[in-house]
Amino acid sequence: MVIEDLENQIIFLDTAPLIYFIEGNSEYQLKLEKVFKLNDNDLFKFITSSITLPDVLVKPLGNGETKIVEQ
Repeated sequence: MVIEDLENQIIFLDTAPLIYFIEGNSEYQLKLEKVFKLNDNDLFKFITSSITLPDVLVKPLGNGETKIVEQ
């Protein structure tokens, strides 16, 4: 399966890919950029858990990384 096969689908997005993307995890960054650009172009839609936001923010808030929190 290639990502384009997901056209018009609703995709569950777990917290980890968001954290990797926001923090610029070099191992996954290029792949995630492609996925998020395709999402921005409405190829498919993401849904996620209601606890994703607190999960994503806990480390940057604890470290005082306001720039990441604002993203």
